[in-house]
Amino acid sequence: MKHFSRKRHVAKSLTWRIVGTLDTIFLAWLISGDIKIGAAIGGAEVITKLLLYYLHERVWYRTNVFKSSSSHVRHVLKTITWRFIGTMDTMFMGWLISGNPIVGLKIGGLELVTKMGLYYLHERIWHRNDFGLLNVVAEMDQETSELELSNSNVFNQNFSVHRSDRNLKNRHNSLMILFTGLSGSGKSTIANKLELKLHDMELQTYSLDGDNLRLGLNKDLGFSPEERNENLRRIAEVSKLMVDAGIITIAAFVSPMKEDRELIKNIVGAKNFIEIYVNTSLEECERRDVKGLYAKARNGEISNFTGISAHYEAPENPDIEIRTEETTVDNAVEIILELLNKKLVNEDEKILSQFSR
Repeated sequence: MKHFSRKRHVAKSLTWRIVGTLDTIFLAWLISGDIKIGAAIGGAEVITKLLLYYLHERVWYRTNVFKSSSSHVRHVLKTITWRFIGTMDTMFMGWLISGNPIVGLKIGGLELVTKMGLYYLHERIWHRNDFGLLNVVAEMDQETSELELSNSNVFNQNFSVHRSDRNLKNRHNSLMILFTGLSGSGKSTIANKLELKLHDMELQTYSLDGDNLRLGLNKDLGFSPEERNENLRRIAEVSKLMVDAGIITIAAFVSPMKEDRELIKNIVGAKNFIEIYVNTSLEECERRDVKGLYAKARNGEISNFTGISAHYEAPENPDIEIRTEETTVDNAVEIILELLNKKLVNEDEKILSQFSR
C-alpha cells in the first residue's frame, strides 16, 4: 500500500485543472458560439474547481472503499463523484456568465461525456507514477515471497536454524491468531483464557495486545486511518517474527478495516493466519464499557473511535465467529481449540498429545 503527501494531491489538482479547463473552454465556445464566453467560463471555474478538486482528493484519500493497488472500481467511483460536483459547478458558472441557464445546462450535459473519459484516463495515468510518494507498505507472504529491498546495501540473512526446526522441537506448528471486534467485545478476555489453556498444555505462546503495544512499540502513533494502518502493519511484522520463532502468537486488536486485516494476513502468510471475529453488539459493548471509552466518545472527548465516530467492517468469512452474547468464554475457547487441534499438529512428528481431550 502506498502513502502519498499532500503535494501529490496539489499536483493532481493542477494537472486536472489544465485538462478540465481546456475542455470547458472548448465546449462553452462550441455551444455559445462566443470564444469570449468560453474563456470567461473556463477562467472562472479555475478558482472554484481547484479548491473543489483538492477537497475531493483529500476526502477520497481518507476513504477506504476499494483501496487496493489495482482497483479500477475505485477510480470509476471517484470519476462519478467528481463528475457530479464538477458538472454542477460548470452549469452554475455557465449560467452566471452567459446569463442563460440553458447554456449552462448544455455545457454541463455535454461535459458529462467528455470529462468522464478524460478524468478516468487522468486517474489511471497518476496511478502509474509515484510522485509525492511517502512510503510503501509491503504486502508479502512469509513462505512464498522474497524480500524486495530498496536499499542495495541491505541483504536478507539466512540462518542455519529455521522455523521448521523450532516447530519440530516445540512439537507443534506456529501461527498467528487474530481476534478482531469492537472495543469491549471480549477479544482480550477470550484471548487471555485461550493462552492460559495452551500454556497449561505446555505449548509455546505469546499474546500481543493493542493497548500494551501502544504503550511501547507504537506509542508514536495516533488513531487516524493512516496511523491505524501503520499500527497494524507493525503488529503484523512482529507477529511474522514470532511465528518464525516457533511461537503461537495470539493478537487481540479492533482492526476495523477489512483491508488492514488482509494486510496482516499477507505479511504473516495465509497458511499461518487464523481470523476470529468476536461478534458483540454495539449496545452490549457500551453496556460493558469497562474503560469508559464509549462514554468519552459519545461526549466528543475521543475522535475516530470505532463504532461511534469510525466505521467497523465486519469480517465476511472469518475462520471462527464468536457471538459472546450467546456463548460463554469457556465455550468460545473450546470452539477455537477444535480448529487448533488440526492447525497445530506438527506434520513431522504427526502427534500433538496435549490435544487428546
